[in-house]
Amino acid sequence: MRKILTIACALMLGMGVSQAQVQQGETAAGVNLVYGSEIESLGLGARFQYGILDQLRAEVDFNFFFEHNHTTWWDVNLNAHYLLGLWNQQLYFYPLAGLNYTMTKVKFPGESSDEENHVGLNVGAGVEYELTEHFGVNLEYRHTIVRKVDQGVIGLGINYKF
Repeated sequence: MRKILTIACALMLGMGVSQAQVQQGETAAGVNLVYGSEIESLGLGARFQYGILDQLRAEVDFNFFFEHNHTTWWDVNLNAHYLLGLWNQQLYFYPLAGLNYTMTKVKFPGESSDEENHVGLNVGAGVEYELTEHFGVNLEYRHTIVRKVDQGVIGLGINYKF
């Protein structure tokens, strides 16, 4: 998977990178449909983004994955995105890095539950396409590196810029 992600990044960068339109102080909020590779389940997410500098934004997001095999899972992430414009100031590529807090809970009927909390790191990349001045869609992959429960998360979302 890392080789595919590296090749995709190189191809996108070679397509003519330009200055991104994200500006300092710009804010956005959005929702995501996510899939987690470790829990093997779909989930829903919410995100808030803030432009720290031109081309650099911070993002806080929360994802809740639907129960699968008696396991529930949610995470909170604080990521940084470095936006690179690829096409006509509407399509952007962004590598991401950040911190993660994950909670997993396994509960079998009639038995006690086991809950684990972990802090980890995120690495990944995404693409975002601006549909209008205020709305954009994104596709993102991040890999969360934590002690026992590394997980790949792919997400498809929509954002509203304020």
